[in-house]
Amino acid sequence: MMEAAKHLYGSCEVSLLAKSFPRPGQLPGGVQFLPLGGISLPLGIGLQQEKKRTQKIVDSRHWDVVAGFGVQAPQDSVVWVQSVHAAWWERARSSRKGWRRLLQGLNPFHRIVLGMEEDFFRQRRFRRLIALTPDVRADLQRYYGVEPGVVDVLPNGFGATEFHTGLQGLHRSTLRHLLRIPEEAWVVLFVANEWERKGLLPLLEAMALFKEKGAHMVVAGCLPRAFIENHAARLGLQGRVHVVGPTGRVNRWFGIADAFALPTAYEAWGMVIIEALAAGLPALTTRSAGAAVAIREGCSGYLLEDPFDVREISVGLQKLRRGVEWKAKEISESVSEYEWAKILQVYERILRATARNR
Repeated sequence: MMEAAKHLYGSCEVSLLAKSFPRPGQLPGGVQFLPLGGISLPLGIGLQQEKKRTQKIVDSRHWDVVAGFGVQAPQDSVVWVQSVHAAWWERARSSRKGWRRLLQGLNPFHRIVLGMEEDFFRQRRFRRLIALTPDVRADLQRYYGVEPGVVDVLPNGFGATEFHTGLQGLHRSTLRHLLRIPEEAWVVLFVANEWERKGLLPLLEAMALFKEKGAHMVVAGCLPRAFIENHAARLGLQGRVHVVGPTGRVNRWFGIADAFALPTAYEAWGMVIIEALAAGLPALTTRSAGAAVAIREGCSGYLLEDPFDVREISVGLQKLRRGVEWKAKEISESVSEYEWAKILQVYERILRATARNR
């Protein structure tokens, strides 16, 4: 959202409606910020009220075009759909067993979002849709009957000034010293804010099978540190798995690593995969990740068939370590088409075309 606002400000007047204030310097001074207000309630309980407040603010003024993200977007807007929750729901229900499946069914968040999707997409309350990937567009048609002709496809981008091959020179030695990782050690990076769907436990088990016992793993994100460290210890990985927690400057951790791994069970896109490639890291992920289209096997990484197959993941790690001599510059250049500057030019053209048709 912030990247889009900054780009559009260069050619038109922009107002940003959001719950939280941007950090100082995050937006150009000329972008008008409209606070949504209200109290945020847990478990999705306040989502429908937030949507009503959003609609009220939008209806109070004239706009040439209204752009939104997700099912909280106001009516008659151009909505960039990052994923379809109904698709995730079905995949999660099929893979979860026992108490995890029960908790998913009891969580009101899912029922609320599914209901909002049903109303917004099936009742055609949008002006036009932008799907993150062809698979997301197919999900919109499958679950809600949205005609492909009203859906453009545009992936997320990455910030070229934040993710680049120079990160290793900037951060490798300092961060390795901080975590007491030897300079010569091979390090794989995992970045996520959700451990179950993203495949952290199978990845840890694969590390335990990995032939190179001097390899290390850095885990970044809002994840349960004690749980992960205890699980790693049970697998015999004491001192080799480093949980660094959430960070506002996640890009620096790409500088500590030699490779990136995300054996995710489902990922509509997976911008972190593109960011890893932009940083020059070979990546290991699954074919079910939308961003898998950016990986050229043997040139910028490898793809997994089964996110739950620990042995396959371990073999994938071994191929990352010993398969080829990776060329960081070539890996980084392979995803240049996903730079925000290029993606947002297409986004602006879509918005302008829609505005002319209003």
